[in-house]
Amino acid sequence: MAKPLLERQASLIEYMTSSAAIFGRGGDLSLVQAIEGIDGPLLRIEAQFSYAKRMEKITAVLPRTFELLGNAEAELVRAFVESCPPTTINRLENARQFHRFLSSHWMRESPNPPYLCDVAACEIAFAEVDAHAAQPDAAHTPRIGIRRSLAVVLLRCAYDVRPIFEKGLKQGAPIKLETSLVIALPLGTDRAQVFEVVPAIFDLLASLDDWTDPKGPGAEPQLAKLLTDLAARGLVEVSQ
Repeated sequence: MAKPLLERQASLIEYMTSSAAIFGRGGDLSLVQAIEGIDGPLLRIEAQFSYAKRMEKITAVLPRTFELLGNAEAELVRAFVESCPPTTINRLENARQFHRFLSSHWMRESPNPPYLCDVAACEIAFAEVDAHAAQPDAAHTPRIGIRRSLAVVLLRCAYDVRPIFEKGLKQGAPIKLETSLVIALPLGTDRAQVFEVVPAIFDLLASLDDWTDPKGPGAEPQLAKLLTDLAARGLVEVSQ
């Protein structure tokens, strides 16, 4: 008896996203044999093509991460494919999925080099900031007050990885130093940049998740001046 259409489609997708089909071992064709006239070799080519497109999107967001993975890349990518089938064609979402996989893996096995997790987190943050700049939240109706810009990501890193993004990987390993980083899109620029801020400024930005009245009780002139400076740098938004 023929399988229902949705069941056959699910079997086809399961096969085409499987490690066996993608990495050339053929896989369990019983998943798709119910579809009359299917060509196994051509199906594997399509699976490998789809996989290549997916990884192209991920590496475009995480180029330094992949360079640092080195010899571990093949094994990690295979494990990723086996445990994390694609759920979207969106480039950033695929990169986030791979980053979540890496983060889970690094909880069991420390990354090598040890600053790799900080580099990966920064690359995801860069992509998020650039994506927001390309599609701002135009539908949002602001309230009166001030808040952290939506195109800002805050990261606490165990290593000062800024030289990797400013000068490249050939500058040598970053120093181990707890660093408060802000990834943002400064006014007048079209690409995200990374900045170090003192912990007090980091905490202030972290507290501005929602609209806040800077003139509320206890506000000091120095704070108002600081918020004005942060707004001029594109780190906070002001609505009056």
